[in-house]
Amino acid sequence: MSNWQKWVITALLFVFIASTAFVAGFGIGHYVLPAFRPVAVVEEEQQEQFNVFWEAWALIENHFYTEEPLNAQTMTYGAIRGMVASLGDRHTAFLTPEQADLFREDLEGEFGGIGVTVGMTDEGQLRVIRPMPGSPGEQAGLKPGDIILEVDGRPIKGMNLVQAINIIRGPQGTEVRLLIQNIEGDTLEVVITRALIEIPTTESQMLDDGIAYLAVWECNARAPREVRESLDQLLEQDPRALLLDLRGNPGGYLHVAKEIANEFIDGGLLLIERDSEGRETEHKARRGGRVTGIPLAVLVNGGSASAAEIIAGAIQDNERGILVGQGTFGKGSVQITERLSDGSGLQITTRRWYTPSDRQIEGQGLTPDIEVEMTDEDLLAQRDPQLERAVSYLLSQLSV
Repeated sequence: MSNWQKWVITALLFVFIASTAFVAGFGIGHYVLPAFRPVAVVEEEQQEQFNVFWEAWALIENHFYTEEPLNAQTMTYGAIRGMVASLGDRHTAFLTPEQADLFREDLEGEFGGIGVTVGMTDEGQLRVIRPMPGSPGEQAGLKPGDIILEVDGRPIKGMNLVQAINIIRGPQGTEVRLLIQNIEGDTLEVVITRALIEIPTTESQMLDDGIAYLAVWECNARAPREVRESLDQLLEQDPRALLLDLRGNPGGYLHVAKEIANEFIDGGLLLIERDSEGRETEHKARRGGRVTGIPLAVLVNGGSASAAEIIAGAIQDNERGILVGQGTFGKGSVQITERLSDGSGLQITTRRWYTPSDRQIEGQGLTPDIEVEMTDEDLLAQRDPQLERAVSYLLSQLSV
């Protein structure tokens, strides 16, 4: 390997550069990938620290038995992944160019896939949270609670959520073969043709007894406008209370979370942000939101993460409304993401979020005021005890 090749690899391994885009995500993830900026020259001391790396590299190049030529890119990516893994942070990650492109598509609100929101269980299983209405996944019969065991013959076990999502997604018009274990315990194979998926951001309707229902599925770039439009339509029908559904919302942009929370909270603190040196930034709510005076309940579950937790935590701590459902995911950190020179990306945790009352979100999540479990039996029977309990609470507030 030439000296310039060594310099390039060394430079890639030292790319921890700040960008101005602060984003967060869970589930399908949310990332901003700016153009690559040249790395500063590696310090002489750092170069010396890399001597052992190059010793190992040279030994592999000269002595490793293989019938195929060694792939320098594969080895470089492996080295970066090892460096990232040594940090012990689940949100700091290396993305291949293909993964980086998929995440950028997601932030734009469109991608090639099957249109199903998924999450990892505590047992490491990939579970269907919600098929999007009219999506290829829904048309193929996927239901909430289904477990995806394999994708095109590749077992999901041992993968993280990002890896699993990336092998399910792909160009529209191509087929993906899933091995599914449904709620009844039966195993079946499903072949689905990928389509261009436009992520539904909101869903709204009037329920009985004058209760407005607004679901926010993701805090993407379209969310503030769609939330405003949905609220305006609901307010035309003079609702007596509002039910905000954040279940399965994987998060998104920080500024989007703030804009949405501002519609419900009339002044006060939205969140606290701290960096590794303890420097603190308080994000305050503005006055004049659309729905600040009627009873409010927020539905949350283990799929509510990141920006969704900021909204829910702000509502709960400001005593604007209550949380109903199950504990949230616990994603309370800020990442910057840089595009590297070959199109890959490096996502780095730089800060953490705390609720207005200084509760840590990261690794802990939010505990609902009213805890209601959603069982497999409920999913199978298409019951929603969480929504029913939230409606019951709101009706009790209207009667006092």
